[in-house]
Amino acid sequence: MEQVRAMIATILLFLLLAAAARVALPVTLRFLREHRMTGRNYAGDEIPVGSGAVVAITLVLFYTAVSFLSGTGHLGYESVYPFLRGSIPGLLLVYAVGLLDDCVGERTVKGISGHWKRWRQTGTPSTGIIKTAGIILAALWVAMFSSEFWAEALFDWITIALAANALNLLDVRPGRAWKSFYCAAAVIAAANPAAILYTWLLPGVAGGTALLAGDLRGKHMLGDSGANVLGFMLGCSLVYAAPFWLQAVAFALLAAMHRTAERSSISAWIERHKWVQWLDRFGRV
Repeated sequence: MEQVRAMIATILLFLLLAAAARVALPVTLRFLREHRMTGRNYAGDEIPVGSGAVVAITLVLFYTAVSFLSGTGHLGYESVYPFLRGSIPGLLLVYAVGLLDDCVGERTVKGISGHWKRWRQTGTPSTGIIKTAGIILAALWVAMFSSEFWAEALFDWITIALAANALNLLDVRPGRAWKSFYCAAAVIAAANPAAILYTWLLPGVAGGTALLAGDLRGKHMLGDSGANVLGFMLGCSLVYAAPFWLQAVAFALLAAMHRTAERSSISAWIERHKWVQWLDRFGRV
């Protein structure tokens, strides 16, 4: 009975977050356009960058709702609230440094190695370096809450940091980051069905109901702020909710993805594999 009540509460919470995301989206896009927070996508179209602000809004609403529900002493949220509370500062820091990169970031410098080289040449850290440092610190903060031993903390720390950056690497084609997020969320939920009641994925899943269609049509982009937050959510879910074998597999895939991005490009790798290319283009207008 308690699980049924928790499921109903989660569904109602999801519907609330999805409705809030739909209300927030047009306001957010108008704000981005009026403040010239736009950029050219791969097709050369000028579009708003930073629609991930909608995900940040659903995240704050989610935390507020769980704070209230955990105080009721039932519905299953009181057990996860301390861990969520520990993750929220990290998630907000990731959003803040991503927003900084969206606003004033240098778009001609690519990859961690490129930003590091630029820092050595100019003596001034780029926004990409600041963002990377913020993600690393945020991931360390969360890992300290999730781990009992230093080896586990190290593994969790790297997993979260890689996941946070991975979605940003994918946010270069319409819908690619969102489809990857939803696929990963489905795998985590399938591996641990009970975890879907309290994972850190719900704000992202709800936000996607408003953002995915426009992203697929190339009308707006998540931006570093949104993509990094989605990736950070995945990392937290892997650490808190996924079985160890799944986290290990995800770690290997994330490491391979970053290696590919540094040596060539993920887009080029996708173009070389027809079935991956088909999935990547599916639903894209």
